Amino acid sequence: MKIIKIIIACLSLCSSVVNALSVDDPVFVEHSAVMLVINPQSGQIIAANKAAAKFYGFSRTTLEAMLIQDINQLNAEQVAEERSLAASEGRNYFIFRHRLADDTLRTVSVYSTPFVDGAGQTQLLSIIHDISAQRALQDSLWYYQNKLEEQVAAQTQEIQQMSSLKVLLLALIIAILLVSILVLGALLLRLRAAKRRSEAQGARLKAIFNGIDDLLIFTDERGQILSVNKRVQDIFSANGTLLNKPIGEVLHRSSCVEQTTCYQLPYTLELGNGQCTFSITKTTVLDINQQLLGYIYVLQDITERLAREREQRLAQTVFDTTTEGVLVSDRDNRIQMVNRAFSQITGFESDEVLGQTPAMFNSGHHSKAYFNQLYQTLNERGHWEGEIWNRRKTGDVYPSWLQVSAVFDEQGDIEMYVALFNDITSRKHHEQLMWQQANFDTLTGLANRHHYHEKFDTTLAAAKENHTRFAICFIDLDRFKAINDTLGHHIGDLLLIEAAQRIQDCTRSSDVVARLGGDEFAILLTDIKHTRDVEAIANKILHQLRSQFVLEGHEAFVSGSIGITFYPDDGDEREVLLRNADSAMYKAKEHGRNCFQFYTSMMHENAKARSQLEGALHKALINEELSVVYQPILGKDNERIGCEALLRWHSETLGDVSPGEFIPVSEELGLILAMGEWVLFQACKQAKHWYEKTKTPFFVTVNVSSTQFKRQDVSTLVATVLRETGLPSHALTLEITENVLADNSERILTQLRAIRDMGVELAIDDFGTGYSSLSYLKRFPLSKLKIDQEFIRDLPHDAEDRALVSAIISMAANLNLQVVAEGVETAEQLGLLKQLDCDFTQGYLHAQPLSPDEFDVYLARFNEGC
Repeated sequence: MKIIKIIIACLSLCSSVVNALSVDDPVFVEHSAVMLVINPQSGQIIAANKAAAKFYGFSRTTLEAMLIQDINQLNAEQVAEERSLAASEGRNYFIFRHRLADDTLRTVSVYSTPFVDGAGQTQLLSIIHDISAQRALQDSLWYYQNKLEEQVAAQTQEIQQMSSLKVLLLALIIAILLVSILVLGALLLRLRAAKRRSEAQGARLKAIFNGIDDLLIFTDERGQILSVNKRVQDIFSANGTLLNKPIGEVLHRSSCVEQTTCYQLPYTLELGNGQCTFSITKTTVLDINQQLLGYIYVLQDITERLAREREQRLAQTVFDTTTEGVLVSDRDNRIQMVNRAFSQITGFESDEVLGQTPAMFNSGHHSKAYFNQLYQTLNERGHWEGEIWNRRKTGDVYPSWLQVSAVFDEQGDIEMYVALFNDITSRKHHEQLMWQQANFDTLTGLANRHHYHEKFDTTLAAAKENHTRFAICFIDLDRFKAINDTLGHHIGDLLLIEAAQRIQDCTRSSDVVARLGGDEFAILLTDIKHTRDVEAIANKILHQLRSQFVLEGHEAFVSGSIGITFYPDDGDEREVLLRNADSAMYKAKEHGRNCFQFYTSMMHENAKARSQLEGALHKALINEELSVVYQPILGKDNERIGCEALLRWHSETLGDVSPGEFIPVSEELGLILAMGEWVLFQACKQAKHWYEKTKTPFFVTVNVSSTQFKRQDVSTLVATVLRETGLPSHALTLEITENVLADNSERILTQLRAIRDMGVELAIDDFGTGYSSLSYLKRFPLSKLKIDQEFIRDLPHDAEDRALVSAIISMAANLNLQVVAEGVETAEQLGLLKQLDCDFTQGYLHAQPLSPDEFDVYLARFNEGC
């Protein structure tokens, strides 16, 4: 009963200790039970408590330096038999013989349970109880039984010889003996039960012995193999049984065979599936009297471990010697490891970056969205690869090719990131150099024919999609061959370089200038809206090329012949357009060189006519070729009269030129400023004369260009003209186009308000045909709307025009704006407009534009009618 209680207490203790074992825990150290912590692989005693030190007679430090084999005196077979017996008896403790410090032997019961320590290693907690006294009692009982049996036999013989007088005494003795036999029988049954338990314990030990993955070989003291575990049998089954064979036949030429003990000695065996490397540990097995019983050999297969170690060394060597920078970071992207190449590329040593994030290398070249996309791809696909710009420790920014891979754990979560990168500055330089050589002329630095064709195709595709125009110019240097032949190729090359620079200086940054070969150049002029833009560039190039070239002391003169063609006017394919430009260039040469020619004769004639127009327009004011005519404007029911001043030009060389032709050109050339001032002064001066002659209020309307508002202060000009001519401000109306209002600038608004503050009226010309917006009527200080003749022409028959005119007049009345209808040519139109309550009408029905003398006659008739 006492043993059972102790075992129950030990079970309780083991449960609590295993759940939270610490060798320094007072529960372990101070407990009265003898306890040891043993490494199941090596048998090393890891820890011992004070009770163990007291029991064994060794200090705790000495015990923790010993192996359990130094204490346990049972050999491997005896241990196995004991474990088998314990299993058969259903007990969870074992009976061993342990040697104490004073060399005495004690019979002990051992309870062992495995647990995992803080380092993740499996250890055994063993609790020992001394049962030597109980074992001594069992031995005494066996001895006593044998003696009793001998006495019974002797007494039986004596009883047979004794006389009947001794029968009673013999019977008494027999009774005593029977009682003793019954007692001894009961003890024998208990001993047999103990034997069965011991056999079961041995069977369990044998199962454990066979279940160990390591190779276990037990030999006698001469080295003859007595037993092996199943792992040995499986490996050496081809060689037959190993029992009773010398251990030297298994471990050929191993020094461990000759040694008494050895620990983890490497040894290579040739097996059927190749070479395997083992570590051999040899330990002596002693009986209870410390006599040598044999040796136990433990062979651990370390083939895979050595292979892993070699792989790790190889990986470490590769990691350290690779020319690519390697960076390893944890799941939070904190840097854990870098290699030597990393430091060589970035300039940062490992201790400077460990624990930091790769953000410390950010160059600022990439947006936050770029990195968000990078990490999104990395998390979704586990890999990202691409070019990225980073910053070195010195602050220099460099391009690198980066490969980042995510490492996932068993749950599929990211455990770490591994990044490989290299500096591609040199590669990009070579790529740029190769691209430069493949796409640009080595002499002039201009695009070569190949690159020009690529740009041409790109521009052509964009123009087709966006419905835009572009121009192609072919340029050939006149008389270049003569210079090349007389002054030499070196001077010729210098001339080509200088000519290329001059041509490029005449173009826009968006244009493409190329050298096609020899002295032939080509220009791609993108997004061309007007032919005159190309003419301006061509004239600049011609001027630059015919200027003197000074080349290493040599003077040279050349000129250029330029051929021009347009997309889509002259074709919609590259080959066609290039051919047309080439043809136009030869046309320029045929026309005497130092000129440009358009591919189509019509375009060339238009350009020529425009050039003549510009030249004549510059002389118009000087030659007094401009004049002003006046078209009457009548109020409803003839209660008021006015006129619109209209500019006319009669050129000595071109004859009468339409305002629709020369007004836009004058605006582009800036001539409209002087012309506008002249017209305003003439109109106000003439209106002052008529203002004084009329019986009804009189006014004059003068058109003002949007260019005038942008490039001068019109309000100041108006004030000056009114002061010099003496015309009352309310007798002047300025007509502006909706383009002026569409500009919507504060400067123009300020001018308009200043003009209205003078009392001058403002009218929108051609209302409804431009960028019409009702917001103009609210924002700008207007007083009149002028309905364009396009809406008047079909009155009164066109219902839509009638509705539009009616709506405009009604809206204007509600906004306190007066309405002028221009282009009135029939009495029906006039009747409808009066019916709609239109304020003023203007058109051929009243009169065509009149000279000042003709308008005097018209005004006199009007006054007579009043």
